[in-house]
Amino acid sequence: MICLSSIIEEELKKSFESDLDANSSYRIDLGSEGASVRGGQLNINHSFLDPQFLKRLIQPNQLLLKACSNKQRSIKTVLDLTGGWGMDSFMIAHNGRAVTMLEQNRLIYAITAHSLKCVETHPKLAQTVARINCLNTTGSDYLASLENAKQFDCIYLDPMFPSHKSSAKPSKEMQLLQQMTSNVDIELAFNLALKQAKNRVVMKRPLKSPAFSDRQPNLVYREKSVRFDVYLTALN
Repeated sequence: MICLSSIIEEELKKSFESDLDANSSYRIDLGSEGASVRGGQLNINHSFLDPQFLKRLIQPNQLLLKACSNKQRSIKTVLDLTGGWGMDSFMIAHNGRAVTMLEQNRLIYAITAHSLKCVETHPKLAQTVARINCLNTTGSDYLASLENAKQFDCIYLDPMFPSHKSSAKPSKEMQLLQQMTSNVDIELAFNLALKQAKNRVVMKRPLKSPAFSDRQPNLVYREKSVRFDVYLTALN
């Protein structure tokens, strides 16, 4: 059994030893509903029981869910290559899909895994948690290990967006995520995903940004500030 508190303790020690600047140190307090995470001037409470998140969880017609599904309802398995705090994976799993969620950063992985464990016996969320397999690895490494086997109907990527002077300041959760980690081999992971997804690859992008690659998406779902580009691989 993985001891999440030990992972967090080890990673905090590494962070402190590599950067003695107090503004770059982290404090994580594990609780019964999730974790309190403090990094510099940023402080968040990470929990899948957050009232705002629970409200969002039951909202109908969400574009993330539309992008990761089809009319035939044949998409049963989703691979999230950029798990982060796990909120998108949780929403997809709550919608009935089996989700494999990858997070490359060991500390973020441990925090998210702890928060998942906190709700694994919740009467309304236990089935959702049971559909999520959380792993600590990079998307490119994981896809390479599959040796081109098409095991997932949909592969989802939500790489961190570069900051832009004219754009609104990101949420504290995103700011902390950007402070703690960075995009790794996203282009490689995307290209591998196009080869290995059975039905589609979904890429989350800033609303007005160009397409991630020369290949244009087959479908686009637009929200106020972001969009979901859908690349249909079943057509290949």
